[in-house]
Order: sequence, then structure tokens, then C-alpha cells
Amino acid sequence: MAAVASTVSALPREAPARKLRVGVFADRPAQPRWLFDALAKVAASDCAELSLVCTGDAARPHGASALLRAFETFDTKLVARRDLCAESDIRILAPGARRVALDPRSAAGNIGIRALGLDVAIVLGDVDAAALERVARFGAWRYAFGDAHDPREPHAGVREVISGSPTTAVAIRIRANGAERIACRSWSRTLGWSVAQNRANLFSKASSFLERALTHLHARGPGWLDEETIESGAATCALAEAPLAPADLPRLGMKLVGRAIERAFTVGQWSIAFRFTPRETWDASLAGFHRLAPPRDRFWADPFPLVRNGRAWIFFEELRFGDDKAHISVAEVDRDGRASAARTVLERDYHLSYPSLIEDAGELYMIPETAGNHTVEIHRCVEFPHRWRREKVLIDGLWCADATLWRGPDRWWMFVNAGHEGAEIHDELHIFSAPRLLGPWSPHPRNPVKSDIRCARPAGNLFRENDVLYRPAQICAPIYGAGVALQRVTKLTPVEYAEAEERRIEPPAGAGFVGLHTINRAGELSVADVFARRARFGMP
Repeated sequence: MAAVASTVSALPREAPARKLRVGVFADRPAQPRWLFDALAKVAASDCAELSLVCTGDAARPHGASALLRAFETFDTKLVARRDLCAESDIRILAPGARRVALDPRSAAGNIGIRALGLDVAIVLGDVDAAALERVARFGAWRYAFGDAHDPREPHAGVREVISGSPTTAVAIRIRANGAERIACRSWSRTLGWSVAQNRANLFSKASSFLERALTHLHARGPGWLDEETIESGAATCALAEAPLAPADLPRLGMKLVGRAIERAFTVGQWSIAFRFTPRETWDASLAGFHRLAPPRDRFWADPFPLVRNGRAWIFFEELRFGDDKAHISVAEVDRDGRASAARTVLERDYHLSYPSLIEDAGELYMIPETAGNHTVEIHRCVEFPHRWRREKVLIDGLWCADATLWRGPDRWWMFVNAGHEGAEIHDELHIFSAPRLLGPWSPHPRNPVKSDIRCARPAGNLFRENDVLYRPAQICAPIYGAGVALQRVTKLTPVEYAEAEERRIEPPAGAGFVGLHTINRAGELSVADVFARRARFGMP
């Protein structure tokens, strides 16, 4: 499967077939590595070319204090171990492009850039986007961070860690014809124990946004600006305060220490809850559910139930602490809360989880998560419930998690999260469709259809209730697996997708657990998984 950014090619074209002409206006040639990577993806794309590189001679990133740089260096070496802010010269990305010096008084002045016929002006660093909005057909684009759409890259992901905000936002801010619009808006989980790790997660994902937006613009033309962007009052918003002050250092230090203590002395363990009931209301307390508790040396998660010939089974992920991969196991349960011993049914030399079950034409199939293999694989049951054989690779070359299928009137739909190298996989929901279960599978032209840590990643099978289609989605902030958001699917077609949140299922105080991230139902059997932290001492 090709890269996600190329998936809009199926849409009718309004724009000319030629590549978009892009000019880059930067305050200095040396830019953070993640911005260099973002421009490299544009330069290598089929939709755009770098026609102009216009740079100034600023000495360092705008707004970066010595205190912030010193702390981030320490934080990177201690925790993140990845420095996406190390600088690279962006001029080497466009050897055939025109290169000019940036006039700090008038970026568009006396350099004849209007004659180049630019479609987009990309702005980096301390450059006035307002002076450039009219030199390109579709305005001046730059990255923006946080709820205030702050354009200052050194502030990105810092204040959220200090303040304890559960999410960290990023977008592309477009200024054209005196108006501000926001594209590719996305929310990540704030990794609150480390500024450097939070920024690395944010930048790894954001480095694909320019290519993604340009691909959509190239495929759909000017209509994309109105259909897929939102108006913003960012031009009049007060920018965020300075990101780091001396008084913040003790709090940040305590966050790092607290994270280390938590990992050293506690362990997070998932277990399974189940019950038989004619109708399920999904009370977040899970009162009346039986608990299927794993041994202390492992966890059980991602339950998928199956009822066959009056007997009931639960398939789930099993991970032994200390192992680097999980496998799929099964246990038989009954109405009195009894369960058989867990038995392994599927194991590979890469991680398996989320054993989604599908029945089609009299055959039973399983699509476990195989993100570690960069595939979506389907397995056929050859001897129920313990023997499975890989039938086909449905999608290859894509890092994706928790593929969940829905059979529509005329096609199959696959909902799956896809991630970016170096970032978490929880943020972005993609859709694929196929005329048959075994494919061929095609990407939805609006992928990703959602980019929000709070309601993107699948959390179990879609289901209908009162003629409404619901999609359970994981709430992955402030912690991974914080709860489930029931999304009401309002539009699902080959060219459109829309959903709205119906309600949230989150553990109440005193429930004895702090998270859940999968709900499923088969016949009268309801299942969920629950997360709790317990002392590491005493484990075998």
C-alpha cells in the first residue's frame, strides 16, 4: 500500500495536472530537522515542487530562550533520545530552485517572485506571513501550535507539559486574502513527563502535514480550502506566554522523577470483564460484570467475544511482562462467571493484539493487529477455536493498528489507525473499503478522516442500535485507554465520512480501575477490558 498522503488521487480533479509551485520563505537556512523532513516530503511528492527558497540570516530559532535550549538538551539525552530540532540546511532540498536572500523589511520586495507563479508560500521561523499572502495563489502557510495557533516553533509542546494539559495541538495556518484558515488540525496526547519527548511525538506526526495538505489541494483544487479547512480568529489571538521560566524547572524535574518512580514500583495490568444480558447499556462502572483476571505476570486485553452452538468464547491479547510481543489466546466462559484456562491460539514472531472476528460465507476469520509487521493480515479458522491459518495480507507497508471491519450494503469498510514513524499510533483514523472481504482494499480519499487522540483509534466492533450506526473509539488522553467514546456515524460513502460523539464511557471514581479501551458484544455476551495500576512488588 502506498503512503497515506497519496490516497486522495481517487477524487475528481479541479486543479491542473501540473505540480503545485511552492516557495519557501525562512528566517535562516538552517531549520529544525523535522521541518527539513517536512520540506523533503514535499520535494519528493508527486503533487508539488520547490520552486523558490528564500532565506534570511537569523542566528537562532525565534523565541527560544537559553534556559529552554539547555533544559531541552538535558531532557532529550535523558528521556527522548531523539533530537528532531537539530538543524539542517533546507537549501539542499531544491538544487534547481531559485535561491534569493530574504529582505526582512519586505519579504516580497524586489525579488520578482510574482513572476514565478507560486501556488503556495511556506513560511518558517520569524517571517511575516502577512507580507507573503498575496505572492502565492493559495496564500502563505505555516505550522501553528496549541489552541492559540501560535506560529512559534520553540513554544510547541512546552506549555502543555508545564500546565498538565491532556492534549497538544498542531495545525497548518493559512493566510490568504486577509483571512486566516486552519488545515490539518490534530490533537496528540501530551506526554507530560518530558518536554523533549512531547515535542518529538508532535513533530514526527506534523512533518507529514504539508505534503498531505498539498496533495489534497492538488487533487481537489480551490474547493479544498473551503471544504476541509476552518476559519480561524488566530490573527487576533494573544500568543502564548514564554514557554519556560526558572520557576518551571522544579515542576518539570518532579515530572521526570515521578515518571521514573511509577515505572520502577508499579505495573499497569489489563484484565477482562464479561456478562450475559439481553441488552447492554454500557454502564462505565461495569457493575454486574464478572472479572476474568490474568495471572500477576501478564495482562489480558482487547477482548472479542463469539457465541457458537450455545457456547461462548472470548479471544484476547495476552502479554507476559518482560516479553516484547503478545499473542492471541482464548477462554470459554459461561453465565455463572466461570472460565476455562486461557489457551494460545495464534502466535507470530511479531506482536499480535486486537483479535477482530468476522464471519463471511460460512467461514470464520480473525484480523489481529500486526502493526509490528506493517501489515493488516486476515487469518481463517481451520479448527475452532484453536487453529488459524493466515489467508491473506489485506494491506502491506502501512504501520496501522486495530483494524475493525463493517459490512455495508454494497461493500466492506475497514476502520484502522495509521501512525507516523517516531510518533504514537493513536491519533489518526483511516478508512479503507473493498467489494469483498478479501479485497482489493482501497483507501478513502479523505484519509485521515480524523486526527484526534480523544476519539480516533477503534475500540471494538461497530454496531447498530435503533437504526443508528455507532463506532466505539478509544479516549487516549490524559492516559492511553482512559475510556471509550461512542461515535454516531452520520455519513459513510466512498467520498465522505462524518461522525459525532454520542456519549463517553469512562471509569467513575471508586470503580477499582482507571481505564478501559475495548467494548464488544456477541449474542447476549458483553465484554470489556479494564486497566489498573498495582504495586510491582510480589510479582512472580
